[in-house]
Amino acid sequence: MELAVTRRAVVTGGAGFIGSHLCEILVRAGWSVVSIDDCSTGSPANLERARSLGVETLDVDITAPELAAAMAEALPQVVFHLAAMSSVTLCGLDPERCLAVNVEGTARVWEAAARCGAEKMVNVSSLAVHGASDDAYGRSKRSAETSLARQATSAEMRLTTLRPANVYGPRQHGDGESAVVATWLGAMARGEPLFLDGDGHQTRDFLYVGDAVAAMALAADRGDGHTLELGMGVETSLVSLLGTMTGTTGWRGRPSRRPARPGDLRRSVVDARPARDRLGWQARTGLEEGIRLTWEWVTGG
Repeated sequence: MELAVTRRAVVTGGAGFIGSHLCEILVRAGWSVVSIDDCSTGSPANLERARSLGVETLDVDITAPELAAAMAEALPQVVFHLAAMSSVTLCGLDPERCLAVNVEGTARVWEAAARCGAEKMVNVSSLAVHGASDDAYGRSKRSAETSLARQATSAEMRLTTLRPANVYGPRQHGDGESAVVATWLGAMARGEPLFLDGDGHQTRDFLYVGDAVAAMALAADRGDGHTLELGMGVETSLVSLLGTMTGTTGWRGRPSRRPARPGDLRRSVVDARPARDRLGWQARTGLEEGIRLTWEWVTGG
């Protein structure tokens, strides 16, 4: 009988909200997985289930010299790069650190992966590259994409870049600018005030974390040389989102209004057809189901 060959993966940012879900889906699919994360924003608690399934964890900063040795020890065939300084606010307050992590750190990950013979990098970027407000975070992610694309044209290691829409789900905490689902569900669970910025008719494309990481796993073998955006392809206003949450949670409060945030996009929706065509992927978790699953996690149900 021919034995199945275990594939090896490194997930940078594996202790984060999305990264921890990716580690789990990979190890359940038979991969040998190493998470590289300094836990500056991620949490070891996110990886409790993944570790029980056999995921190895290394406490390494992607900007540190130790990265090269950690990558060589893991010897991955595929590197999933999620580690980033993702707070728009913190990037604005410390643009040098933002540049070091998101641009220079990404370059270090590529170099370390290439040196140890990795076959593929799946780079998880952001829709912020479109630069509607031209903030430090968006500029850094755009620079990282440009640099990787340039290096990939003359390298043996293949590259696929993914730009997820507003990802939400279990393990997300309401401490990021795009984490409105986590922020609002947390407020509802704790009985705290809930704030709505602007008139609430600005739209977003909300993507459940299970669907997002399914696309990342598929990208290990597909989408070479392409940059693909991930989303439901459905515009949902914040007012509509709040209505869905209310129906799920039974919350009966009223949101407090605040002025719209400077540079806030009025509309945002993803054309997911290229991802469907290149990856054979489609988001399958509707907003109502995704909110229910997230609420169960928030309330411990």
